[in-house]
Amino acid sequence: MASARVKTGHFLAKVLGIKLNNEGSSDDLTRGESIISVQTLDCYVEPEPTSEEWVRHLIPSGHDVVTYARSLFPFTYWIGRYNLQWLIGDLVAGRPSLG
Repeated sequence: MASARVKTGHFLAKVLGIKLNNEGSSDDLTRGESIISVQTLDCYVEPEPTSEEWVRHLIPSGHDVVTYARSLFPFTYWIGRYNLQWLIGDLVAGRPSLG
């Protein structure tokens, strides 16, 4: 039964790409690494952000400032299309009655 376990273990190791110590090859792996992690996987190390990059991330862009300002003053969306004749009508309509 032990030989069946060994064969199953060897089969699984081969399928998973794990190189066993008794498989003698020219480039022996140490520390029990698999073939995948040593030969085919690229290592990516992300550089740490600088203080300048961090501050730039916090400061809003010019577009963000304009969008915020327009949200504070919604009349800026329609004031450019406003007709002066409407101003007279709006003033009359808004005037309290003196009666």
